[in-house]
Amino acid sequence: MLCLKVPKTKGEKVRNKLLEENLLQKRGRITSDEEFLYFPIKKVPSEDMDFEVVEKEVEMRENKFSDYREAVEIPSGFKEKLPSSYDIIGDIAIIKIPDELKDHKNEIGDAILRTHNNVNSVLEDHGVIGEFRIRDVETIAGIDKKTTIHKEYGIELEVDITSTYFSPRLATERWRVVKKTQPKEKVLDMFAGVGPYSILIAKNVDVERIYCIDINPQAIALLKKNAERNNVVDIIDPHLGDSKRLAPMFSVDRIIMNLPHSSFEFLESALKAAKRECTIHYYEMVDEEEQETRVERVKQKIIEYGFEPKIIEQRDVRSYSAYTIHKALDIEVRR
Repeated sequence: MLCLKVPKTKGEKVRNKLLEENLLQKRGRITSDEEFLYFPIKKVPSEDMDFEVVEKEVEMRENKFSDYREAVEIPSGFKEKLPSSYDIIGDIAIIKIPDELKDHKNEIGDAILRTHNNVNSVLEDHGVIGEFRIRDVETIAGIDKKTTIHKEYGIELEVDITSTYFSPRLATERWRVVKKTQPKEKVLDMFAGVGPYSILIAKNVDVERIYCIDINPQAIALLKKNAERNNVVDIIDPHLGDSKRLAPMFSVDRIIMNLPHSSFEFLESALKAAKRECTIHYYEMVDEEEQETRVERVKQKIIEYGFEPKIIEQRDVRSYSAYTIHKALDIEVRR
């Protein structure tokens, strides 16, 4: 097999470059001698990678698996503790690793790399931090990168994992909202992030305007770039700041409130932006046993502010934990 012969001192840099250009044969094992590493490659690199290409016998790992847990090379006693799911954002995979598997995190990352041709970096998720709820991550395999281009329903979004919040698990929910949005509406996205809801709507529905608010300056900066990337600059209207203060500036037909840990705190501000008739897509984290109580609480708040609420759809978006549900309410309000 073709291999790139690289001095050991330059190995990590070259490996990242091969991954970036999709030249590394991930199934082939990297070998070495006293001075050099031998990277199995798919084809001869461009001239700017000035290393010798040699023919060398390479041990090939088993054929690619559909589940990384079958490919991971750790003691069998630990395999039952492997996480069953992880997020893929663009070409970055993000996985939470249990404490008892921390010593095997690099093997886990390598298995994910080999399972997905389109993944070039694997990050360990240490949890959400700060007021912007950003993931604390560490590279455990592949390229050390935190920014990527994520594709979803025909749009492209630039996402920075370390400075903005983004969940690929909400793709189906976002598309559901797109299909409910009507032409010529004015839309308010109160917690817009890098723009997944707003740009998807702007790209697929002939709306008049989408007002996008976020308190995170990095998110607003990427939202502007993503509006340009998807040719919807004339429709997207970004605003940096607190939705409690900014939302009442607008008068809209449809409101998106995807801040599920604290949406209720912003409901009054949302109603100040609502026209006499408006649809609100409201999200909240609720305990399974408190669902009815939480829905009634939302309805009562709307009534107190002088609107008549009508729940036109409610659904469980996903399980957040063993007893907590990420719940969606589509609410028609009339003054």
